[in-house]
Amino acid sequence: MKKILFALLAILLSATLCGARKLPSAALGTFTYEVRYTWGAINAKVATATISLEPARWDGRDSYHSHAFVKTSAIFRLFIGADLTVDSYIAQSDLLPLYTINPYRKGGKDCKFEYIYDRDKRQVTNVAQGPKETLTKQFAFDGKIFDLLTLLAYCRFEAGEKSVTLTLILGDAAYPAILSYQGKDTESFPGEEAERFLLRLTERGVMENGSGNEVTFWRSSGSDRKILGLEAAIDPGHMSIRIKN
Repeated sequence: MKKILFALLAILLSATLCGARKLPSAALGTFTYEVRYTWGAINAKVATATISLEPARWDGRDSYHSHAFVKTSAIFRLFIGADLTVDSYIAQSDLLPLYTINPYRKGGKDCKFEYIYDRDKRQVTNVAQGPKETLTKQFAFDGKIFDLLTLLAYCRFEAGEKSVTLTLILGDAAYPAILSYQGKDTESFPGEEAERFLLRLTERGVMENGSGNEVTFWRSSGSDRKILGLEAAIDPGHMSIRIKN
């Protein structure tokens, strides 16, 4: 379950997509979500996820700092393990990522995933530091890599454009995927003007224990464009993230 929770958090924070636009100021701030596991009559709180996006400086550049913190519930700590954190820095000028770090614990020892984005060298360097060894891997950088949390706060699909191809970078691997805009959703979040998106991984990998490797996002269609929720199928049952009222 910890692997699945980490995957969902990473999906919120790291992806590839084209068409950058200026980030609206309304997207800045802090949002808190509940992570719940549901299966039949079971509806248990697994964790609380808090995600913030604020102006910052990184390596001398104007950037946005995105910080995500997932605090696991006591009853699920034995299954999920330690709390999870992810820090990302995104360039303010073009919303391209600059740096992402995800510290975690494995086998009682500190570990981390670290991503450094270099447009001049056209590469993304990933350093995975484990309890026994450190692995370095590079991915091609095509100038179209974005932070998905930021993306969903400003992205607009043009008329007739229903889907885009992207690559999810997670750990020491890259997963091809398709992000589709599914239109307005008036039922899932009463009182909210919601838009629904479907993220589908096109190769087996991170979500292979789910049904169809699919993750559904909901986003406010108002000026704030905040993420309202996320849901992914897990066998058995499914896990969902819903913003707190």
